[in-house]
Amino acid sequence: MRTSSKIPSSYDGLGISILETHESTSPKGVIMFIHGLCGRKERQLPAMDYFTGKGYICVGFDLRGHGDSVRKEDDRGYLYQAGKEGMIQDIGSVMKWIRRQYMNIPVFIVAHSLGSLAARTYIKRNDINIDGLILCGSPSYNPFSRIGIWIMKAICLTGHSRARTGMLQNLVSAGYNRRFRREGWQAWTCSDPEIRDMFENDQKCNIAITADCSLTLLELMAETYDKEGWKITNHELPILFISGAEDPCMISMKRFHRSVGFMNTVGYNNVSSIIYPGMRHEVLNEKGKEAIWDEMLAFLQNI
Repeated sequence: MRTSSKIPSSYDGLGISILETHESTSPKGVIMFIHGLCGRKERQLPAMDYFTGKGYICVGFDLRGHGDSVRKEDDRGYLYQAGKEGMIQDIGSVMKWIRRQYMNIPVFIVAHSLGSLAARTYIKRNDINIDGLILCGSPSYNPFSRIGIWIMKAICLTGHSRARTGMLQNLVSAGYNRRFRREGWQAWTCSDPEIRDMFENDQKCNIAITADCSLTLLELMAETYDKEGWKITNHELPILFISGAEDPCMISMKRFHRSVGFMNTVGYNNVSSIIYPGMRHEVLNEKGKEAIWDEMLAFLQNI
């Protein structure tokens, strides 16, 4: 069964759109799904339906400025100048909603790309609220993000926070796509052309983000990989990184393993990773995704 609802963000009251899938009367746990940049919750429905069929309640929600978490249709790609703090509080609002609905059962997070940065920034202060974390398509740290923050802050401070940064967005995507350019635009995201076509034809996904959104993305990256400020209460929190071997967001295999090791460095003792040969950025939607879901399920069942 699927249920849709909206809850207010504790940050500014923005309506956060939630989609819940559930079947079991005795659920094994709740899985919160957090999508990536320019995505929306419905793109994770195949994975959500799989885990629902295995006895879990799944809760997907649209990040602010994405999908249906907007005040107006043309606001997609704009985050209402809430910054990283707004993103953290949005996740917290959904988490509180889940905890009110489903007490005394485990809660897990599955987060993709931008969502993986937001999830780590959230647990940096709130890891007591979850029982396990799966990070998909994690962007490795880019030292140039600091320069990007200065540039985007300057744009926003001059009153242009709504300015669309499509040109920059396309340049970044073109760089990622260099190895796959013969397969078409955005081929770096997924090897399945049907998935790419669905994204390109989805008006709620194929959007140009704003300077405000770019700034938040860069701030989340900086915060995620900053060793300061981690308030760890659960050093044994199970954390799993999964990535396609051909995902350009990892930058390199060395950088990917550095991202995994970073979580050990800040104090987590139960961190593991899986690399999938031949797969790209959107591992949850890749060809052969069912095998990935099976491994994710095994990870959750062992917690």
